Amino acid sequence: MEKSKEELIVEHKESDEKFAALEAKHEAEIVGLKKIEDELRLRLMFFEGIANSTVDGFLVVDLNGQKILQTQRTVELWKIPQEVVDDSSGDKQVAHVMHMTVDPKKFVDEIMYQVMHPDEKRLDEVELIDGTIMERYSSPVIGPDGTHYGRIYTFHDITERKNSEKQLLQLNADKDRFISILAHDLRSPFNSLLGFSELLKNELRFYPIEKTEEMVKTIYDTIQKTHELLEDTLQWASIQSKKTTFNPTVTNIDGIISEVAYFLEPSARTKNITIENKDKEEIFVKTDPYMIKAILRNLVSNAIKFTNKGGKIEISATQTSSNTTIRVTDNGVGINPDVFEKLFSFSAMQSTNGTDDEKGTGLGLLLCKEFVEKHGGKIWVESIVNKGTTVSFTIPS
Repeated sequence: MEKSKEELIVEHKESDEKFAALEAKHEAEIVGLKKIEDELRLRLMFFEGIANSTVDGFLVVDLNGQKILQTQRTVELWKIPQEVVDDSSGDKQVAHVMHMTVDPKKFVDEIMYQVMHPDEKRLDEVELIDGTIMERYSSPVIGPDGTHYGRIYTFHDITERKNSEKQLLQLNADKDRFISILAHDLRSPFNSLLGFSELLKNELRFYPIEKTEEMVKTIYDTIQKTHELLEDTLQWASIQSKKTTFNPTVTNIDGIISEVAYFLEPSARTKNITIENKDKEEIFVKTDPYMIKAILRNLVSNAIKFTNKGGKIEISATQTSSNTTIRVTDNGVGINPDVFEKLFSFSAMQSTNGTDDEKGTGLGLLLCKEFVEKHGGKIWVESIVNKGTTVSFTIPS
C-alpha cells in the first residue's frame, strides 16, 4: 500500500530532524574532541618543556626500540648530529652512541639484558671516550592491564661527581700518607734528642769537653733538621688549605741566588762542597721573592744532600723574552730515570738519606712544584746516575 503524500512529507520531516540531531551531536563531539586534542597538545608541550629544561636527558622508546620522544638535553649529552636525530628508525643513533662509549660491548649487552628482562628497572654507568661519565637509568612503561608499551631512559652527567669522589679518595690517601711520613720523620730526631739530652743530664760532669761539644753539636743539628721539617710541614699545610698568599713583585734573581748561596754555605762547608753562582748579570722578573727563595733553598739543600764530599754545586739563571730559567746543578750521585715522575708526586713521595746519611722529609720538591706552578712555570729534572743532577724551573717573564 502506497503512502500518501502527507505521510511521506511527515516521514521526510522526521528524517530531517533525526539527521539534524545527529549532525548537531557529531559537531558537539568534534568540538569536544578538538578541545581534548588541544588540551593534550598543550600538556605535551608543557611536558616537553619540562623535560627539556632539566639537566637530565630523556628518551622514550617503544617495544621495538623505536624513538617515541627524545629531549634536546639527550641530544646534547650524547653529542648526536642532526642527521642522526632525524633518523626515525633509531639505528643510526644506536651506532653513534656505541662509538661514543669506551666499552661498546658492555653498552649493547645492557640493552640486550633489558630486552630479555622487560619488567626490570636498570641503573648503570656509561663512560664516554671524551672522559664524560653518564648515569643511565631505565624503567619500563606498563599499562594498567599489564601491557608493555616501551621503556623510558634517563641520562645524567655524573662526571663532576665522579671526579670529586676520586679527588676525595686521593686527598684521604694523601692525608694518611702525610701523617705516616710526618710521624716517622719526627720519631727519629726526637729519639735522638731524648737520648743525648738524657746522657748530658746524667753524665755531663764526667764527660771531657770535647765529648760534650760533640753531643751538643749533634743536638743542635738535630734541632735544626727538625725545624726544617716543621717549616716544610707548615708550608705544605698552608698550600693545601690555600692560605699561602702570592705577592709577585719585580725581583732581582741574582740577589736571591746570592742570598740562598750565602745562607746554605755553612751546610755545604761541612761536606767541603762549593756553591758557585754562575749568574753574571742582573736579571729582573716579577715573582714572589719568598717563594723563589723557598724553591732555591730546597733545591740547593737537596743538591748538598746528594753530593759527595768535595763536590760542586752551580746555580745559574738565563732569561728570554718569554721565560726566566733557573738551574741548580750538582755533580752528585744522580737520580735513576725511573724515579723522575715520582719526585713531584705526593702519593709516591719518599724520603731518601743523603750521601752523609742526612735525613729529609720528602716534602721539599712538592713545595717547589707548588710554588713554581703558582708562578705559571714548570719544573723538571735531568740526571745521570753517578754523574750529577740538574733541576730547572721557569718563571714567565
